[in-house]
Amino acid sequence: MTPSPALILPPMVTICIPPILKQEAEYVAAEEPLVHPAWKKIGQQGRHFVLRTSDLGDVEELADWASSWLEEPLEPLNKAKRQAFQNVINRAGRHVVLKPVGKGRMLAMAWKTNGSDKQR
Repeated sequence: MTPSPALILPPMVTICIPPILKQEAEYVAAEEPLVHPAWKKIGQQGRHFVLRTSDLGDVEELADWASSWLEEPLEPLNKAKRQAFQNVINRAGRHVVLKPVGKGRMLAMAWKTNGSDKQR
């Protein structure tokens, strides 16, 4: 009997949105029609908003949202908010290979595995 190839599932990741971005995150999550399914997966844990997902597209959406705010903010950003948006991008980048495409846009290319950039 030949063993069947192992099914490799994507990892379940958790990405925290800092409390200072609460208003911006709630605004996007409340939009109708929904911008992206990732926004319905975000829950509150204490003061923070947390995305738990195994979908590459969800991580991409969060990084893209933060990147677009940095590039074309809807309102002036103070230093703390600018850093918070950068932190969201960095946190997403811990789990996926992010590629900037265009002005303020991010594309998730693959999951990172064991600290590498290899596709899972």
